[in-house]
Amino acid sequence: MSDSRRVFAVGAIGALAIGAALFVVGRGSASKTGTAHAAQGRLVGFRIAAPPVNNPDRPPSDIQQPGGVLGYAIHLGTFQQELARAGFEYLGLRGFPRTAACMLALATGQVEVASTGDSPALLSRARGDKHRAIYLTPPESETWVVARKGGPTSLRELAGKKVGTLFGSTFDYYFQVVVAKLGIAGIEYAQLQGPAALPALQKGALDAYLTPATTAALWQRKYGLPVIGRLSEVDPKLKGIGITTAREDFINANPGFPAAYYRALKTAIDAIQKDKEAYFAWQSDATGVPIDILRASEPLKFAETPIPEESVAALREMLEFRLKTNVANSWFDVREWVVEPEQNRREARSEHQR
Repeated sequence: MSDSRRVFAVGAIGALAIGAALFVVGRGSASKTGTAHAAQGRLVGFRIAAPPVNNPDRPPSDIQQPGGVLGYAIHLGTFQQELARAGFEYLGLRGFPRTAACMLALATGQVEVASTGDSPALLSRARGDKHRAIYLTPPESETWVVARKGGPTSLRELAGKKVGTLFGSTFDYYFQVVVAKLGIAGIEYAQLQGPAALPALQKGALDAYLTPATTAALWQRKYGLPVIGRLSEVDPKLKGIGITTAREDFINANPGFPAAYYRALKTAIDAIQKDKEAYFAWQSDATGVPIDILRASEPLKFAETPIPEESVAALREMLEFRLKTNVANSWFDVREWVVEPEQNRREARSEHQR
């Protein structure tokens, strides 16, 4: 095992320890509470784990909120209204800086739902965690490579250089694909989150960092750090998928939830398609990112279904690569993992008839 992958293994053990602590704190899954409430004719409550957004130019808020379409739906209030009509109540966000921690919160019963990137959700399922994918975005999010000033100027020049990433993340997956395609050798890896990577790049302690397009564009403007590569330019398929997962026991107790969740999310999708500028204005206010950067880096690509076929195919490819590189624990059937739209409708009708 290489030094970099050995670091990843240690990180995984640490994550399991965090998960054990979460389990001790939160064994009383709200799924059981929700089932009891449903039996009493009350709304079934659920919580969502996701990375929270914040505007660094403002004092921190006591109320955490997610970004993106989910955050906008909650902001509009249409998310809560649509779910209430279906018998569900959004009880709030459990914010975690890393989506891997969101999946641990889901696995240990802290929340019923998690909104994350594709890699954490897929690796969680490959570990045997019991959840279903109820919503997939189309492949849309970009991974860019930001370099230090005076450092490498292209992806090929990263040979023998120190690159920061989050091991096991979508960024890590896409970069490994690119490294294999371009035959880049001798890279030294460092496990770093964005807040630690930025000063490392500025001090020259790190040669390059993998990050979302919006963050890369912001660092380029504010700090003059050059963007030296966009991974989808090497392979157009290297675009990230947003995934919403829900605990199996929660779905089994509330089979109409996946369809209700999508209808609630669709209220924001429809609003964005009618007025993109209003969405960008909200996102800029919530994150502090200038609107023109958001326009340039957020594609706002939507599908007419909660489970796009292109996303299912991309997840299958990701799982195969993760198995081949010994990152995923075991194979599973992606098709059986996702809750298909027809299954959504059928289970919702069945629940309504009961």
